[in-house]
Amino acid sequence: MTGKFAAVCAAGMLALVGCGGGSGSGSGDVQADQATASAPSSTPASTPTSPPAEAAGGLKVTEVGFGKSGEYVTAVAVIHNGSDQISSLEVSFAAYDAAGEVLGQQETSAPIARANATVATTVPIEVKTGKVAKVTAEVNVLQKQKDDHPTSAFVASGVRYRPGDYDASVTGKITSRYDQDVKDAYVAAVCRDAAGKIVGGGEDYYSVKGGGSTAVQVSVSGGRAKSCQLYPTLGGASSAS
Repeated sequence: MTGKFAAVCAAGMLALVGCGGGSGSGSGDVQADQATASAPSSTPASTPTSPPAEAAGGLKVTEVGFGKSGEYVTAVAVIHNGSDQISSLEVSFAAYDAAGEVLGQQETSAPIARANATVATTVPIEVKTGKVAKVTAEVNVLQKQKDDHPTSAFVASGVRYRPGDYDASVTGKITSRYDQDVKDAYVAAVCRDAAGKIVGGGEDYYSVKGGGSTAVQVSVSGGRAKSCQLYPTLGGASSAS
């Protein structure tokens, strides 16, 4: 059935079956790409990366940025999967001061990237002392297999940033191109300043009916934003019914 998928996590293995029950064997080979966002001044910044070639498997961190909120840094990465594989990802973030000392580290395995898709993810990094000068993001492919139905996806529309001193959020609508209902679809918000630099973000999970739409509201943190985007995708916790 078009839009059918299965996500099974067990003993460190993620098996993904594309819509229509496509086949393929998972791979545990780790393939990585890394990017860095620096803050030369007091204003958090993001730096689009231009590596000479895509990392093995076509995976590339295209942007990484961060924003400060209290004792936490909101670290954000945008990742493009240029391969024909559907891949479960692990993204590791680290915050450094100007001298290169590690101030904090955090990782996530929330997003799954379909073939030729762009996804995003975000984590809070606690920084009790010191001033963050840069944040790095490294993405690893945990498991992968041929994506026989790369057009199965979620589409965001009507996205709007709603500022607030303590409760900023991003609202919009997520429409599913899967036939089956999806529980816990992963939605990441990426927020930018007027210059287009990433200054914060957020994440949440929503259930979406097959072929239907659902309203979403994702809380965001970090620096003051001018606009935000939503990146909906399958996640490690997603399941179908």
